Amino acid sequence: KSVMITMDDGYRSVYDIAYPILKKYGFTATLFIYTSFVGVSNIAITWDQLREMKADGFTIGSHTVFHSDLTRPKEGEAEPEFMARVEKEIRGSKEILDQKLAQDTDVFAYPFGYYDQRSIGIARRAGYKIAMSVRRGGNPFFANSLSLRRDQILERDMQTFLSRLKTFHRLPL
Repeated sequence: KSVMITMDDGYRSVYDIAYPILKKYGFTATLFIYTSFVGVSNIAITWDQLREMKADGFTIGSHTVFHSDLTRPKEGEAEPEFMARVEKEIRGSKEILDQKLAQDTDVFAYPFGYYDQRSIGIARRAGYKIAMSVRRGGNPFFANSLSLRRDQILERDMQTFLSRLKTFHRLPL
């Protein structure tokens, strides 16, 4: 019965709002960052803020370079270009995070939660140990670690989220 707190994209509100609250109550979280967004505006988290959060026990994971769909080619994109882009999105973000944060990034979240067997394979070869979708539900011990489920919590469905916290049931063996 465990919960992992995750936040995607890299909005500055994570640093300004969530971070102080989580820290106050002794919690940490995993942040899935798409690297092209870091520091680009006043609504984006900065590398220094990520380093500070990492020093406080937060995990910084990858969410690709540009937050693009890894399962579909863009309009007019041929298969070889598509696969090269997916490879760059998955491997490139890991390389950037590893370099900027002096770490070995091993957690990944698929943009929009979309993944397929090809993106799973690239994530595995890139060195990720865990990858997450946004498919609702829990993860039994035998779940594929590169296609884990996680529930999105959006303000509009807080009651739904609260009801999903009661997902564990005893099973006779």
